[in-house]
Amino acid sequence: MVFDPLHEREENVLSSVIRHYVATARPVGSQMISEGMDLSSATIRNVLMDLEKKGFLTHPHTSAGRVPLDQGYRFYVDRLMRARTLNLKEKQQVEQEYQRAKDEVEVLMRHTAKILSAMTRLAGLAVFHVPQEISLDHFKIIAVDSHRILVVLSLGEGLVKEEWVRLETPVDLREVDRITRLLNSRFAGATLAQIREGLLKEVESVKRARLTILETALKLIDSALQFDGDEIHVEGVSSLAEQPEFHNYQMMEQVLRLVEQKRPLAHVLGRQWAKPGLAVEIGHEWSQPTLRAFSFVHIPYYYQGQVVGALGVLGPTRMAYDRVAGVVRYMAESLENTLSQRGA
Repeated sequence: MVFDPLHEREENVLSSVIRHYVATARPVGSQMISEGMDLSSATIRNVLMDLEKKGFLTHPHTSAGRVPLDQGYRFYVDRLMRARTLNLKEKQQVEQEYQRAKDEVEVLMRHTAKILSAMTRLAGLAVFHVPQEISLDHFKIIAVDSHRILVVLSLGEGLVKEEWVRLETPVDLREVDRITRLLNSRFAGATLAQIREGLLKEVESVKRARLTILETALKLIDSALQFDGDEIHVEGVSSLAEQPEFHNYQMMEQVLRLVEQKRPLAHVLGRQWAKPGLAVEIGHEWSQPTLRAFSFVHIPYYYQGQVVGALGVLGPTRMAYDRVAGVVRYMAESLENTLSQRGA
């Protein structure tokens, strides 16, 4: 976005308005700003009017105070903000939390999302990108009854994928072990891409031969592999509910729908695979109308030089961007170190 240049005084006042508004969620008046600046209230009022004319601020009709607009936040993030560095206690807290996490990547992702939420009091997101080149170590199948089966895929990179499969045709529970051995002998060591390609050929031959057991096995693996490759974890919806912007029913319903569907967020994170560095989406910059009450700070993370996922924090546009940016960056570094130490 191209901005008209601001004078240093305007930049300082804009930063002050944003800091106060983020902290209080109330319109910011000139007197509040003057307490921390060597400027008179009259001078600050003039600067506030100029910033409003330029589209950085607005004011509710019932108040003389100002609130930032999306363009004001964008200028602040791009030109004025410096990501805060976590203090030693916060860094130690992250290290301790990772020590408690299990080795599986999926568990680490869920744990990472929880830490992000806890440290920002907003919604934390973590996604692991499952490449099609990843190989299958082995299958495990657990039958709850003749119609409900839990398929556990142990993949390379330490990822464990669990998927519930409901069968229209019941399976004989005594055949579960046989099906498991059959799947492991046929597909262990193959990549997901190879398995998908092989499934098409296997299904055709099975239909011709009418091999019931193999047909059931292929049904299980086909159902278990019906995911788009990205496991996205969201934690901290209750923290969003605590924000004053989301206190009304309509906004809270929007929050719940967004977190439940996950697709719009996954789409944004998916763009990060080829785009390094911290990114920030603010309010009306979203193409989807349902996201325009939110800001999203996110960053990719790497393993062995390759992008394998992204982390992010979702909250209202009234967000402490410097604090959130510092947390997200540090979490990405910590996760990369954890994956390297554990061999992913």
